Amino acid sequence: MTAVYKNTLHVRGSPVGGGNPQPFFRDPVPELPVACGDGFPDQARASFGRETAFRLLPYTKQDRYDRALRDMEFPSVVMENDFLRAEFVPALGGRLWSLFDKGEGRDILYRNPVFRPANLAIRDAWFSGGVEWNIGRLGHSAHTCSPVFAGVLDRGGETALRLWEFERQTRLFWRVECVLPEDSAALYVYVRIENPDPEKKPLYWWTNAAVPQTGGISPGKFPGARVLSAADEVIYIVPSTGRIKTMGGARLPELPVLPGSDASYPAVSDYSNEYFFQNKTPYPWESVVYEDGYAFGEASTAPLLYRKMFCWGTGRGGRRWQDFLSLPGEQYLEVQAGLAPTQLHTADIDAASAVDWAQAFTALRVEPGKAHGENYRAAAGHVENALARAIPPASLEQALEAGRRRAGIGAEILALGSGWGALERLRASGKAGPPCLGGAFSGGVPPGLSFPDESVGDDERPWACLIRDGRLPSRQIEAGPGSFAVDAAWEALLLRGREGRAPGQARGHDWLTPYHLGLIAFERGETGKAEAFWQESVEAGENAWAYRNLAAAALRQAAPGNKKADEALAWYKKAFGRREGRLDPSFAEEYIPLLIEQGRVEEAASELAAYTAGREDTALQGPLLDAAARIAFARGTESPDGDALLDRLFSLEPARIREGNTALVDLWTAREIRRFAAGGMDAAAAEARVREALASGEMEPPREIDFRMYTGAPAARQPDAEY
Repeated sequence: MTAVYKNTLHVRGSPVGGGNPQPFFRDPVPELPVACGDGFPDQARASFGRETAFRLLPYTKQDRYDRALRDMEFPSVVMENDFLRAEFVPALGGRLWSLFDKGEGRDILYRNPVFRPANLAIRDAWFSGGVEWNIGRLGHSAHTCSPVFAGVLDRGGETALRLWEFERQTRLFWRVECVLPEDSAALYVYVRIENPDPEKKPLYWWTNAAVPQTGGISPGKFPGARVLSAADEVIYIVPSTGRIKTMGGARLPELPVLPGSDASYPAVSDYSNEYFFQNKTPYPWESVVYEDGYAFGEASTAPLLYRKMFCWGTGRGGRRWQDFLSLPGEQYLEVQAGLAPTQLHTADIDAASAVDWAQAFTALRVEPGKAHGENYRAAAGHVENALARAIPPASLEQALEAGRRRAGIGAEILALGSGWGALERLRASGKAGPPCLGGAFSGGVPPGLSFPDESVGDDERPWACLIRDGRLPSRQIEAGPGSFAVDAAWEALLLRGREGRAPGQARGHDWLTPYHLGLIAFERGETGKAEAFWQESVEAGENAWAYRNLAAAALRQAAPGNKKADEALAWYKKAFGRREGRLDPSFAEEYIPLLIEQGRVEEAASELAAYTAGREDTALQGPLLDAAARIAFARGTESPDGDALLDRLFSLEPARIREGNTALVDLWTAREIRRFAAGGMDAAAAEARVREALASGEMEPPREIDFRMYTGAPAARQPDAEY
């Protein structure tokens, strides 16, 4: 008997907290710089790097968390039969938190013992473990630490748990429907993505499953868990290539970056490693086989063809990351499934169309000697045969057809997501007044997906008023700008409200509408237009929020000799000088590092001291921790306690360190080079000595700040990052 019921997940964790109120603008160039290395397949060159550069709006950053663990509760939904118990957390992007194998008495997925956010996602906050549904753009989903809708529906005696939301960057609707048949030891998932708009769009999707990296009863017989897939052809990241992401092609079990090793075993990698399986079979799959023959297995229908392996590696930084994301000693790896050859590629979704597939997760037993045999293809063939019995290809096709038949059926809602889907329905209806928030599906909202009135909360309510009343409601400057909306349809409504105010409602008193119009213009690349709107906002009501954006516009235009950096500092000074209530930390986190970059270290030190007075240890996080260390380093030769202060700062755990960020380690390294030089060594020789010692492990940075994902090259490098 399959049961679906509400539950409560109890876990120790660090709450994500509120969002950063500032808008963070997209990179002007939409593509990341990429390069094709040796063996990169010709057929994978199309769309390589397309639409992969940074973009955050209309979302806000989720960067208000710390490292303190507290008792936490999350409402969850459980699906359970005689074989498996699956627990989902709608408040965390619908994460499949755990999948428990009752027969074996063990978790199939990596179940993180804590909820510990860290700066790895599109919006910053991300956590490891379970299965994550990544849609939208390169990176961990904008929804990963936010609520999504959850509901149950029955069709023909089959119960499905539906998770769904509206993805605002790409304007796509997505749903994940999970079914656990009564007689099945596999969890089946139907995924459907729908484009409501009349234009073709880039499409990004990766199902990210975390699984334990260790397990089994035969430690030492094999080099740990082994990752196998339907193809041995892979595209791999070439480490230490910095901002220009370079990828090459190879065939497992060998990778040029791990000569002499079987790269299908993550444990052989001494750095954070990843590669993508180039599957072209009608039965794409991936498996992680442990030493005792127990295995995680996953398979799908097309077009979810490609697979990925990511591991943190055995290096000091990789181990630090795993401890940082969980508790000391925890180890996991990620196996992912996507629509494009790598995560630096994008697929496509046609105008007014849907893309869908079926996927399934299970555990199985294989013969350890065969699954861990030296011949990679023979080992993969053995596992594929076993997996095809556990997840028959025909069952995936049946799951796909069943999902399509359910597509137009509504679900009984168990948990609410955001209110932006409701606003899409309201906006598409073309009507005015509160009744537009209710009623049947209309406009671009796909049949079967419900976005009810009660999902409209504080973030969405001003925009509902814009639709209903023709203008944004007035807002106190001290409250900040609120949530953001940056697509053309919202721009049209804002412009209509700005020009169509009733007599006596002067535009000159509305600071908020031109503020938002400036965001939309700047995000589109219209800098002059954006600056004019923000000047209008300041004239309507002097506010730090528009000053900050004027600074951002000046920085975007800064070049040697054009004084734009000085102009940006002047705008930031105006913003930082306005104490509207208690100044939001975001202003200090941007203004003080900029002072340092412009060589105004003493001014930065003064501002930092005033801002953090009486709360140094709690305020020194994120950019301010980096800033404090840079100030201490700059003062090091003149201040007698400079080294002691640096040592204290290097001992603090940087809660919000970004994946791939080595700024603190680089500063520590520079301090060590300076120490050698102060002892009489030539500067170049001192640098060579320290870098050689770092590469060999003779010298090690403080563990608290050592998050290096690759340490193989002794020369200075740009950081790498996993996606």
